Amino acid sequence: MTLEQIAYIAQIAGVLVVAATLIFLALQVRQGTDLLRSDARQTQLTNDQTGVYKFVEFPELGRILSQVETPSFEEKTKVIFWMIGQMRAREYEWLQYKSGAMDKESWESYRGVIYFVLGTERARALWGLTSGYFNTGFTAMVEEMIRDVPPIEYWDDLQAIK
Repeated sequence: MTLEQIAYIAQIAGVLVVAATLIFLALQVRQGTDLLRSDARQTQLTNDQTGVYKFVEFPELGRILSQVETPSFEEKTKVIFWMIGQMRAREYEWLQYKSGAMDKESWESYRGVIYFVLGTERARALWGLTSGYFNTGFTAMVEEMIRDVPPIEYWDDLQAIK
């Protein structure tokens, strides 16, 4: 075997090592992406459960959002900060979606909560007070979502159930 043949074999071996390294790195990147998405989903679930538990802890939130009478300052404060928490969670999810950490299907399933959170005229008025504190792209997306959507009947329907 000549020195030239040995050099060719070494080059082939080098190419194989580089290819194997690239394959290994691609697998690592994929695992990292899967882990990031899993983390985002866990955060979403935690955020949603926190919002649900707040309604269990403070069932008057629904009444405050839907009652005809003007709520007290304390009631409005309670509702607006619950709403800010819920919308901040949606903003986080939207940012995850925009950065590629969340797929479109997951984002669309979670963004539906916005229709619930901003489902009453009162909630939409309160959103008008606080939307300036959120990402402008997120705010524009929310405004587009609810622009021609009428208020929900959820609270009236819940009240009517015997």
